[in-house]
Amino acid sequence: MTRHLPTIALGALLALAALSIVLSVRSGPGPTLSERAGALARELRCPDCQGLSVADSPTSSAREIRRQIDELLATGGSDQAVRNHFVARYGDWILLAPRSPLPWLVPLAFVIAGIAGMVAWLAGRTRPPPAASPLTAEERRGLREEAEALDA
Repeated sequence: MTRHLPTIALGALLALAALSIVLSVRSGPGPTLSERAGALARELRCPDCQGLSVADSPTSSAREIRRQIDELLATGGSDQAVRNHFVARYGDWILLAPRSPLPWLVPLAFVIAGIAGMVAWLAGRTRPPPAASPLTAEERRGLREEAEALDA
């Protein structure tokens, strides 16, 4: 089992890479301005709500941010320019998904370490205990003498 683990891990990694390439390829016309605005509104955190996106929040500040998104896109701003505008104004916390991959990689590292620990633990449990080596003549003689000393 452990012999094949690197091969299985490599296969899974290649499958994920292929899937991400397939999903990243776009075909057909690009999204409309309203689709882009909706997607950006789902990426930005509402300044007044806990954990809600601007798209899902009913507050006046969320409505104002949605209006600003529409305005920035209508003037020809790219999606990244809109994100940068709000990050400059509110800071990185405005983004629902963090820019750095670190918050995504740390839990993944713990999961991988846990799986590796379980595999190592299970591998240790399935190994048979080492066979006892037979006693030498000298060890037998010493045990006999100790037993006789206890009997006396």
